Amino acid sequence: MDNNSDKKIISKFFLRTWFIGIIFSLCAFHPIFFIAGCVLAFIQHILFKPYIVKYGKCEDIDTNLEYLEKEHKEHLKKLDEDYDRYHQELQDSYSASAQQIENEKENLRKVLNELNGKIASAKNEFTDIQLEIIAEHYRFSDYDGLTSEDCKNKLALLKNEEQDLIKSGKALDIRSDKTKKIINDYSKQILRCFNSECDNVLLNLSSKNIDTMRNKIMKSFESLNKIFAINEISIQKRLLELKLEELNLVYTYEVKKEQERELQKAIKEQMIEEEKVRREIETQKAKIEKDLLQCSKEINRLMAYLQKTQNDTEKLLYIDKIKELEEKVRELEYSKKDVLEREANAKAGYVYIISNIGSFGDNIYKIGMTRRLEPMDRIKELSSASVPFEFDVHAMIFSDDAPALEAILHHHFEKQSVNRVNLRKEFFKVSLDEVEQLVKDNFNNTVEFTKIPVAKEYRQTLSILDSEKVS
Repeated sequence: MDNNSDKKIISKFFLRTWFIGIIFSLCAFHPIFFIAGCVLAFIQHILFKPYIVKYGKCEDIDTNLEYLEKEHKEHLKKLDEDYDRYHQELQDSYSASAQQIENEKENLRKVLNELNGKIASAKNEFTDIQLEIIAEHYRFSDYDGLTSEDCKNKLALLKNEEQDLIKSGKALDIRSDKTKKIINDYSKQILRCFNSECDNVLLNLSSKNIDTMRNKIMKSFESLNKIFAINEISIQKRLLELKLEELNLVYTYEVKKEQERELQKAIKEQMIEEEKVRREIETQKAKIEKDLLQCSKEINRLMAYLQKTQNDTEKLLYIDKIKELEEKVRELEYSKKDVLEREANAKAGYVYIISNIGSFGDNIYKIGMTRRLEPMDRIKELSSASVPFEFDVHAMIFSDDAPALEAILHHHFEKQSVNRVNLRKEFFKVSLDEVEQLVKDNFNNTVEFTKIPVAKEYRQTLSILDSEKVS
């Protein structure tokens, strides 16, 4: 029997119990009813005892069930609370972990950005070093052994190489995946800009701005590559090298042309000087020959007078005059010998040390050489050649090999040359004591040096200027 049927039976039992109770109530009024009620109650008790026991057990079970349900609810509530708490802890832990991960990601992102920055900086530095090496390589010309015509020929070959490089497509580094027409347009544009700037640099090139112009080409190369980087096109370093080499060749060509002009000018001056020396020697020889002839005639004439006269006083006068003329003849013969030796020895001459403090300042000396018989003629020519004041002579050194002596002095004081580009100018910033010490220790210890320049016109000019200031 199931619980539902048991409950129905128990319900009937209680109804009957109520009925018996009513009978018992009536028994209070009659004994028979009392007995009948007791019998019925006993029978009911016997019949319904198992059900009552079972009902009691059901009541216990219900009580237990209610307790269990209550415990179950409390347990569920606790589980829900534990779950909520655990879920919250997990969520908090996840949030903290997520935040930590985000922080770590942010730190890694910063480190990555920093590393990318360092890599970019290193790449830029490496590129700058490469460009610096290229510029340094082309900073010094190694064309000393070439003539201007050789430089011109090298320039023609260089232009052909540059054109071949452009035609072959190796002048540019193209990484773009755009259409061929767009790439061609960008390529023409960057090459046109670079060539135009390089041509403009060459037009404005001079011996004084070679380094500035070289830097301009380098900056043009860098800036154009940065501008066209967005188009993924850049100029190759080989084209830059060709442009720098072209700059060097153009500069060297101009320098060589100037040197050749200076050399031609020096050769012409030397030829003029040699011609002056030759004419001077010829004139001197003719003058000596003429004087010798005159002296010889005069001696012969006096000898004839001496033979004819009988006067002792006249004889003495003629004899003295003849001796004087003979002495003069000996001097002329000596001078003639000296002139002939100078004519035979093309290297004999004078090395002079002169200054012009009014024009060039103190401690600036010109060390030159002349083969003139009269060296002061050369000094006078220099004094009249576009300088405001005359040169003062500090020493005049005769040498059988004047060019060698001059070359030795120039080489010794080369680092003190005023003009390091054109050493033919022969001006040196040096103390006179150094020059004197070198000459006396190695060449001629008897030569006299004049330490203080006269500078007559210069000092007079200063005096006039001082008087004008006072007035």
